[in-house]
Amino acid sequence: MPEILKENSMSSESATNKATNIKNKGTGAGGSNTNGNGIPYEKMTELDDRITVISKDELSTKVKFNGHEKLFVKTKQAQFFKYMEDEIDKKINPAHGCKKPDECYIEELKKIIFIIEKKFQQTGGSVCEKIQTPQFKLWQYKRTFPNYTIVYIYCLSDWFKKNCISELEYLDIINVPYFWGSSETYKDEIIKFMLDYEK
Repeated sequence: MPEILKENSMSSESATNKATNIKNKGTGAGGSNTNGNGIPYEKMTELDDRITVISKDELSTKVKFNGHEKLFVKTKQAQFFKYMEDEIDKKINPAHGCKKPDECYIEELKKIIFIIEKKFQQTGGSVCEKIQTPQFKLWQYKRTFPNYTIVYIYCLSDWFKKNCISELEYLDIINVPYFWGSSETYKDEIIKFMLDYEK
């Protein structure tokens, strides 16, 4: 794994955790109130405040990250597959968990899709198993969109640092990047990763 990813995955211990003391029925998930302001984790970690909108329609938004010229298409959830309709290999059967990315940026010029999967947890549960599956999802996305490079990224809450140590080691070994959503530098780090990424 590139050095920047190891630093990103381990250096934010002292960062302010904006998503603490959450109550959600039995799961420990973010639910409707992730932090004191009632902002869900998915929304709190969106990069909207770091982008300049170039154009927008019902399926996607063409954006540039502030201060940079590289153009991306932003989409998410069900809009992603609708936007990519013409690029889908129709012979591939759909797979569970590979339909609605939490956040997605497409660099059309280089044919790269950055899929950001967000996982929030603060109590025990089976959520660790959910970050054991990136290789299947990468395989499925790659054959669904054969003309694109797929980059699968995790945005994780701090709970994973102490509770999913083996899973994080596995992500390091297979070079699946992950970033800490509660880190004060999260947005800078993940944007830099996407801007600097080379096939």
